[in-house]
Amino acid sequence: MNAPLQHPVLQRLARWLRLGANHVLVLMMATMFVSFILQIGFRYVSNKPLAWTDELCVLMWIWGILWGASFVMRNRDDIRFDVLTGHVPRPVKRVLAVLVSTAVVVILLVSLPATWSFITFMKVEDSAALGIRMDMFFSIYIAFVLAMVVRHAHIGLQALQNRLVDDDASTGQAGEEA
Repeated sequence: MNAPLQHPVLQRLARWLRLGANHVLVLMMATMFVSFILQIGFRYVSNKPLAWTDELCVLMWIWGILWGASFVMRNRDDIRFDVLTGHVPRPVKRVLAVLVSTAVVVILLVSLPATWSFITFMKVEDSAALGIRMDMFFSIYIAFVLAMVVRHAHIGLQALQNRLVDDDASTGQAGEEA
């Protein structure tokens, strides 16, 4: 799993950053919830729907999912399709982890220039109700791509060192030997 941070200052900084990322995600979800409740109230109680609440819900949903996947979710929380890897010896699991991680990193890095081009092009558009520039709306995707590159590069490097995501996080030892 993750190599433990040895220096206490780095440990505190990592905890502080993780806690901050969690708080940001909670604020996004709370904003989406309040916006959704306002929309229901105005639509069904006063029969005057608010256009900006839909837009804010979509913005918070997109940002919440990509923010959470980038900065809140841990490798062991990731959904993995292990139908094949669950039944192969550990050395094969390691090779597959390296290959898959390498493929993810390469694909994301190859897609990055086109992604950047599209997002920067979207500065010409504004959202209909809130007037948010669409490049700002979609900019979280760049952070997501970079975070996934770092995450999967780390997973691949850990697999090369005989540590897999499925290993016991508390001891860093293999969960099962083949």
